[in-house]
Amino acid sequence: MALVILIIILALMEYMAFSFQVGMARGKYGVKAPAVSGHPEFDKYFRVQQNTLEQLIVFIPAILAFSWSAENIGWPGYYIASGLGVIWLIGRFIYAISYVNDPAKRGLGFMMNFFPSVLMMLGTLVCIFMSLI
Repeated sequence: MALVILIIILALMEYMAFSFQVGMARGKYGVKAPAVSGHPEFDKYFRVQQNTLEQLIVFIPAILAFSWSAENIGWPGYYIASGLGVIWLIGRFIYAISYVNDPAKRGLGFMMNFFPSVLMMLGTLVCIFMSLI
């Protein structure tokens, strides 16, 4: 379970780094709080932060549910979930760089977030079903 917790902490630290970048962009582009838009470059950083928050809401419960339910039926759930979590972390990093450079090129990073979360949610359902039979 320690690996899963490590991945979650790294995901939260990545989110905090994106939040810090939003703060820096506020100063650089003159977007005063509470405004959440104003300069196109600031808007990119803000959208990366907001989209990361949206993805974390799915990712954290998914990684916890899958790792526990997979272990419960004898699968190496902690390792599988951690591996998917590493893909998620790398994907989020790629998403952020791509989005800030050219939002139209964010697809690879987004897919590297979307699919691990979906796989873990579906995997959880499979594990729960298997534990019932």
